[in-house]
Amino acid sequence: MFQVPELTPEEAKRLLEEEKDNVLLLDVRTPPEHVQVRIPNSLLIPLDELRYAYANLPRDKKIIVYCRSGERSAFATYLLRHFGYEAYNLAGGILTWPYERESGMPG
Repeated sequence: MFQVPELTPEEAKRLLEEEKDNVLLLDVRTPPEHVQVRIPNSLLIPLDELRYAYANLPRDKKIIVYCRSGERSAFATYLLRHFGYEAYNLAGGILTWPYERESGMPG
């Protein structure tokens, strides 16, 4: 397992509220998982695509990465930090997220 900085759901929620213009929420699950349930205003880049798509992410924002349980997002966080991003893993993934959720097609 990779050692990466983690945020609890409470810490992530506080960061999203206090620095909302400076934080990006990144979902690294699959498109079907994202459609089923997601944290509002999150950007979907599946883990398999992240190594190609990371360069499109803003370098001036903190990135909170999440998946279902926190394992894929830990790897994604490790990868993003390797490329110089300020990334944090959401501990426990969306399974432990007690706040707002969306489901169905975005838009």
